[in-house]
Amino acid sequence: VWFFLPFFDKPVWYICLGDKMKKNFWIPLTIAIVLGFISAQIVYSTYRNNLSSSSYNAYLLQIASFENVDSISSDMKDNADYLIVNENNMYNVYVGITTDLSNANKIKNIYEKKDIEVYIKPTVINNIEFVSNLEQYDLLISEVENEDNLISISDVVLSSYEEIVLGI
Repeated sequence: VWFFLPFFDKPVWYICLGDKMKKNFWIPLTIAIVLGFISAQIVYSTYRNNLSSSSYNAYLLQIASFENVDSISSDMKDNADYLIVNENNMYNVYVGITTDLSNANKIKNIYEKKDIEVYIKPTVINNIEFVSNLEQYDLLISEVENEDNLISISDVVLSSYEEIVLGI
C-alpha cells in the first residue's frame, strides 16, 4: 500500500515507467541529461585549464639590480615606491608594471627626469587576477598626466603585484 499514490489506482513505478510510451520518453531524457552533464564537465575543465595556463605580456620597469640584499640601500628597502624581487639570485628593484608599452615609457620618462635610469623589461605574467587589475590600472595611467598621480598609481600596482602574485 505504501507504494500507491493516494489519487491513483496504480503503483508509483508503473506511473513513471509503466507503459511503453513512458519508457520511450524517460530513457532518452535520462541519457540526454547524463550526456549533457558529461559534456559540460569536459568544456568547463578545458576552460579552467586554458584560463589558468594563460599568460599575458607585461613590462616591468627596473631601476637597479643587486647581487645580494645587503647592497640595497635602506631607502629602497623601506620605500613603498619600490618592489624588490629575488630573481635568479639577483635582487631586482622595480618602480612599475604595465601591460602597455606607451604607459611604460610614460612612467620611465618621469624617473628619467629625476636622473634615475629605467630599464623596461618585457615579462610574462600568469596570474589572471592580477592581469585584470593591471589592465584597469593601465586605462587609468593612459588618461592621467600628473606625474605624482602616475607614481601613486604605479605604487598601487606594485602593492597589488606583491600581494596577488608574490603573496607577500
